[in-house]
Amino acid sequence: MADNPKSTGVPRRFGTHSMNDVIVIGGGPAGSTAATLLARRGLSVLLLERDRFPRFQIGESLLPYNNDLFDRLGLSEKLQAGDFFPKYGAEFVTGDGTIGYTFRFDQNLAEQYHRSFQVKRSEFDHLLLRNAAQSGVEVREETSVTAVQLDDPNRAVIETSTGERLEARFVIDASGHGALIGNRIGGKSNVESLKKVAFFAHYRNVPRPPGRDAGNTLIVVLRDAWFWMIPITEELMSVGLVVDREHVKSCGMSPEELLARTIAETPYVANRMNAAERVTQVYARKDFSYAMERMVGRNFALIGDAAGFIDPIFSTGVFIAMKSADLAAAAVEQRLRSGSMRFLRNYERSVKGALHKYFRFISNFYRREFLEVFMQPRPKFGLVPVIVGVLAGNVFAERGDRLKLDLFFALVAVQKHLGLIAPRIEWERLPAAASV
Repeated sequence: MADNPKSTGVPRRFGTHSMNDVIVIGGGPAGSTAATLLARRGLSVLLLERDRFPRFQIGESLLPYNNDLFDRLGLSEKLQAGDFFPKYGAEFVTGDGTIGYTFRFDQNLAEQYHRSFQVKRSEFDHLLLRNAAQSGVEVREETSVTAVQLDDPNRAVIETSTGERLEARFVIDASGHGALIGNRIGGKSNVESLKKVAFFAHYRNVPRPPGRDAGNTLIVVLRDAWFWMIPITEELMSVGLVVDREHVKSCGMSPEELLARTIAETPYVANRMNAAERVTQVYARKDFSYAMERMVGRNFALIGDAAGFIDPIFSTGVFIAMKSADLAAAAVEQRLRSGSMRFLRNYERSVKGALHKYFRFISNFYRREFLEVFMQPRPKFGLVPVIVGVLAGNVFAERGDRLKLDLFFALVAVQKHLGLIAPRIEWERLPAAASV
């Protein structure tokens, strides 16, 4: 179409200023990935990041279904050669350590998905951002976006903290929880049952299992809460506690006290961390699950956490960020070249479908009957490969293993009412209140 000429990958000049094909707001995994893929498709891309990389970030666990994208981005060899911990599965265990199950990727998935990585996000995110710059993206760090104008359906106007006024044919919001465009257009749908708060820090001297299980994610489940333990280097372990917001309000404890006391009162975690030394401050972050009702428009798209966020129990953050960026990049290119909205609508439908699958799992995760079936799977039902597929990121297929997933949740319902599927479990409770 005449108003969508093929890009040369170079910003077009209009009088005294130039207009890029795409401006990406945010340089995390979602923004860096989308920018890289669009630049490699021949579009001119400007990425604006408010921080200076490397910078601290949480969410250290990757998923195997990201491996195909790492290959396409040319990052697989760098991940293997870097100081990143190989991850072959995930272990779930009760707080007293009596019941647990390890879901292993290599026993249930195709060979290309046998392994993923635990990463130090400061290094991993910086790697992605450098890769974007090397792919032809103009990267500007320490540049905050202060306003976005979307009135013209074929153009977006961006104002920055440096006083610049920038224009692009399309803008991608990868601003994370801030959801710069999403909050402006409205339609944020919160999951009321998943208003959580995470407290986390890095520790030394936390032992790991022997062999290939050394890099596994460990999830320790409590009543209405859970711990993660993620090895990120030979020396460091990320340890976090996710609890209900209401518990945080009522317990009267500081983040440091709540994390330390819950560790001490959870036998399995206390035993693992009896010689642990905390080497960072205790961080706190709201983990409120949400999805945006509207993720696309004629001149914008939301990706990553700007489109939706899920309770991190299954380590989905980086995977959904990068997968949504991958799908969005293809859709944005088609939108700019053809003028059609069909591709963006397909993108939105795919992301909403994947989020729905995870919301279904995670909303049930805090119910005892779900954990009883999930952590004690019976081989005769053939559900372990399906569960491992979800844990590994196989949620974007249109059909996938829907019937087996429906069977899994039917078994959960039977367990709730009759208790016939798996033995009942008891779980540790959170500390009730601060010491007087």
